[in-house]
Amino acid sequence: MHNVRNSPSIKMEKSIIVLLARHDRVQVQSIWQNDSISEYLLASDSRRHTWHAWLTVRGTAIRDLAETYRFLTVAKSRQILEDAFGSCPAGMVSALGKFGLFARPEHAYFALHKVLSAGGPLAQHVYQSTKIDDDDLVSLVSATGFSVSSRVIRMLLKCNIPAQVMVELLWVISRLASVPDGQDLVRAVAQGRQPAAILANLLSLTPFPAPPFEQIDALIPVTTAEQLRETGKEFGNCLKGGEELAYALTSVQNGQRYFYRWNGDHPTLLSFCRCGPAGWILAERSGPRNSRVPEATINRIVEVLTGVPNVLVGNGGAAGVDLFAVDTTAFGPLLIRSWPKATKARIASKENNVGRRHPEPD
Repeated sequence: MHNVRNSPSIKMEKSIIVLLARHDRVQVQSIWQNDSISEYLLASDSRRHTWHAWLTVRGTAIRDLAETYRFLTVAKSRQILEDAFGSCPAGMVSALGKFGLFARPEHAYFALHKVLSAGGPLAQHVYQSTKIDDDDLVSLVSATGFSVSSRVIRMLLKCNIPAQVMVELLWVISRLASVPDGQDLVRAVAQGRQPAAILANLLSLTPFPAPPFEQIDALIPVTTAEQLRETGKEFGNCLKGGEELAYALTSVQNGQRYFYRWNGDHPTLLSFCRCGPAGWILAERSGPRNSRVPEATINRIVEVLTGVPNVLVGNGGAAGVDLFAVDTTAFGPLLIRSWPKATKARIASKENNVGRRHPEPD
């Protein structure tokens, strides 16, 4: 007699269940037994993921398989989700339909429920998305607790940046306690468009820490983000905007670097690097358009700095200012990953040269 259970079609059917149900395959095969398994296989993506969402919460406490089968196959999707999570936020049933063919990890179902339950622009973004990524959902869950206005979130969403990078920027915005959550923040995002530029604009809204030392002779501290941006434009260097300005602003805000300009006969931009509690080191110097600083100007700057006890002049900042600030630890890894390849290459080149002796100027 032909054994139906050992037929090739049944083996293929089981392999398909393993592929679709993944970690829920044992429970699926227990609930949809024998011919009823076709109901699971032929169900819509939305319905099938509704069942997986329920199994995520209730799957370990099933006592009556027959009753569970009746409930999952007869009840409406909204009722099933309410039984699992206690509520079914607007749009969850249709959002589950965008999860695709295969069962998602358990945390994805919890994350989707939390984001949609929070409501607002992030929930609307998820609901309107054609594809929903697990890691993006988990990131968005953390963002639901940030104190950021809906206007700012909507503006960030318009920039079409990766979700995880957007969440890092939302975190930065939520930490800017000194900045009112209003038009300034919206403008900072709208004018930036790209992650590093947005970050630079956001940091421009916060005050700089106090300089290591006040003005001495023609050596003047750059005490605001706008001053640093304008100095970059005046000198025609990388600090006029974009990624490099973001690096510089972050390093200043972190207390790791400070910029000064020499307003003597030969204007010079200088960068001082913090050396722990010991003080500051003159790390870099540059003239307009990254030109070489005359030796007479260097000697005059060194003479002025000699009277500052917490500053080491060293070789007079002979490293130059090809890239002023490379303190990438100040940024989240996703923000760094989103920067252009050319920028990251310049950072790598700069960091690889740290500690090497630079040639003295002619």
